[in-house]
Amino acid sequence: MFGVLLALLVAGLVVAPPAGATPQGCGDLSNGQLCITGPVPTPGTYTVSYWRHISGEITVRLGHQIKIERTGRIAQTTWLGKKKTQNGSAKLSRFVDLDGEGCIRGIMSHGGETFVSKWRC
Repeated sequence: MFGVLLALLVAGLVVAPPAGATPQGCGDLSNGQLCITGPVPTPGTYTVSYWRHISGEITVRLGHQIKIERTGRIAQTTWLGKKKTQNGSAKLSRFVDLDGEGCIRGIMSHGGETFVSKWRC
């Protein structure tokens, strides 16, 4: 029995992603992570989230960008609003009428700089 459990444990370690792997739709920033989640590539509610790795609360502007996959051109930039981080995180959601040809990524603005997550298609 112990041998079976040990074999399962070892197998789990072999297929597990590295601890530092960035989740799909996220982008690692120098002091946090910006993500977008939703039912890509269909219409639905999409959430842009920002998590700070350092202490201190800040106000960020969150939104998303949509691009047409076949052309690679950004078709739309939408700001969802400003949000103060609470316990190091902030998130805003909105219904997006994304069609099957679109890709979406999260955007965040703070301190005069704009940051982006990875595209989800």
